[in-house]
Parts: sequence; C-alpha cells; structure tokens
Amino acid sequence: MTSDLSDLSVFTLDAPQREWFVRCTDAHLRLRVCSVEANNGELAIVSPDEEIFMFSRRDIAELQTALAAAITQAAQDLADA
Repeated sequence: MTSDLSDLSVFTLDAPQREWFVRCTDAHLRLRVCSVEANNGELAIVSPDEEIFMFSRRDIAELQTALAAAITQAAQDLADA
C-alpha cells in the first residue's frame, strides 16, 4: 500500500476533545496552567507542578456540584462588589 504524503487528511481528529488547558494563578499570583483530562470515564486535574488529582464517577458528580456552587458564589460576590 502506497500513501500519498500530500494527503494530510490522515491527521484530522474525529475523536472528542479529552484535554483542556486552564489558566490560573498560584499563591504568588504567577500565571500558571492546569490540565483537565477525561479518559476512560475518569477525570484528572493536573497541577502546574504535575500533581495529579483523579476523580472517579462519584467524585466527578460531587466536583461538578461543588464547582457549580463555587462559580455561582463567585458571580454573586462580583455582583455585590
């Protein structure tokens, strides 16, 4: 089988996105980047220092609830400011 090297369609990704990079700041207000990864039904958050936090199915549901509540509170804090 010969391949045509000019056909770049082999590099297109039809798979869903599984990793997102999120900007954040550390305790010293330095800009950092965290990675959020989804794989095999689990979620991982990787800190800028490469510490990995794994979330299973139940943990993901609790994280989603906690993040939604925290985001709502942060928005309220900004509205009150």
